[in-house]
Amino acid sequence: MAETTEPTLALHDESSRSETEAVAETKVRPELPPGMSRNQWKKLQRQKRWEETKEEYRLIKRQKKKAARERKRHSRGEEGSGTDDINYHQQKRPKIPSQQKQTGVKIVIDCEFDELMNNKEIVSLSNQITRAYSAKRHCEYDLQLDITSFNKNLKSRFDKSVSQYKLWTNIQFQENDHLADILPTDPQERSKWVYLTADTDEVITELLPDHTYIIGGIVDKNRHKLICKKKAEQLGLRVGKLPIDQFIQLNGRQVLATSHVFELCCKWFESNKDWGRAFNEVLPPRKLEKGEKEGKKEKVEEKGEEDEKEEETSGPKFQEPSEKNEELQVN
Repeated sequence: MAETTEPTLALHDESSRSETEAVAETKVRPELPPGMSRNQWKKLQRQKRWEETKEEYRLIKRQKKKAARERKRHSRGEEGSGTDDINYHQQKRPKIPSQQKQTGVKIVIDCEFDELMNNKEIVSLSNQITRAYSAKRHCEYDLQLDITSFNKNLKSRFDKSVSQYKLWTNIQFQENDHLADILPTDPQERSKWVYLTADTDEVITELLPDHTYIIGGIVDKNRHKLICKKKAEQLGLRVGKLPIDQFIQLNGRQVLATSHVFELCCKWFESNKDWGRAFNEVLPPRKLEKGEKEGKKEKVEEKGEEDEKEEETSGPKFQEPSEKNEELQVN
């Protein structure tokens, strides 16, 4: 018995030493660059890994989407060629009207909150502005759209990841002009400018011609409450909110995403000025259940709270026009 036990114990001791040495090796931390915290170093390493693998990631993503399209085509019982599949997707896309009806309404997205947002929130806001522009192009009615304070991190994000914005038409990107710079000095004209915010009891029942409606371009996860209302008060502007509580039952603050607010304005015109129909078309059905599922009501943000989970952590969501990705292109 002793002869069989000793080799086993020796093998066990050798294995234990190997595991101990391996653990010790893993605990050896690399030396940090001077002036850099460990969190900053980890973030830098993640970014480097993303840069090294992003092309492979995008290729895999395109392959997955192609496979998903194939599965959908087969599930419909179609055995046509790839051309048939392309035609199917083209039919699903909303058409861009050849001529839009004039409304006299102007929408301004005020982006003078750059320094209050982190990188993920900047990405989220850039995605929302892109969706708003897409909604504007496909709308049967023309709503003038201006982006003020388009500079700093937000502009860098666009320049790096969605540079085709420079080719967008019928939209104004104002780099040097802040909201205060474009306000009319005449009190009567200024009274036609309304800052949309959830923090007011004044409800906007209709969008009036020759009026300008301002949306706060900020994604802050409700860290900066009342920020849009306070800014409006400082500038001497009226405040108002869309009739959210008439169509959605929510807990807490009744807030919407920046892109949703603009889409609602577009759909209000297309729905024969019916807010109920507009809300049903723009917002996900789960937010229109009017309390049927108690305790599962979700918050939405009127000044930039991102409503959907986005892929900020996996890299840029936008891409150059040469990339054939239907979700990321502005159609």
